[in-house]
Amino acid sequence: MGDYTLHFGLACQTVIEENMVLAQLPFFPANRASYKLEELKANAETLAALYPEIMKCVGCNTCTRACPMEIDVMGYINCAMRGDVARGAKKSFDCIQCGLCSARCPAQIAHYHVAQLMRRLYGRYVVPTATHLEKRVAEIESGRYDKALEGLTALSKDELKKLYVARQPEPLDSTGWEPDDKSNI
Repeated sequence: MGDYTLHFGLACQTVIEENMVLAQLPFFPANRASYKLEELKANAETLAALYPEIMKCVGCNTCTRACPMEIDVMGYINCAMRGDVARGAKKSFDCIQCGLCSARCPAQIAHYHVAQLMRRLYGRYVVPTATHLEKRVAEIESGRYDKALEGLTALSKDELKKLYVARQPEPLDSTGWEPDDKSNI
């Protein structure tokens, strides 16, 4: 039916192919739901529908004890079960997705995938969009920067490098800062 052979190679030397999985070693494969973020809601129903195994958590806490980052893994899974996306995203922020939690879980929860989904939902639906960002997106969509971008894309690689080197660097404290040349803003 299909090729069930595990093929492997170094990420820095292997050309990307369809259905390829890039992973750190050690790697513990786990169920990863397929979804379109734009079609989801930031609630318990979404998390339970995509990762129903979270409802099988027995509260043994082996996931938390296995975590090399000392994250309260069981705590953020509990947040997922309750639909507390904001708290779960914050609790799981330092997750490096090593999979050690999933390797130890008797309920076969893909903790790190649940955490990633909560962080994505949090960023998309919970955190308010910055007003200056909304303004900039509207400017881009209106075509305000089209002419400047056309000019940049028409430059040769050498001309582009010269322009980059000659740019005015942004200071570390850039509050209220604008470049001297405002022709592109």
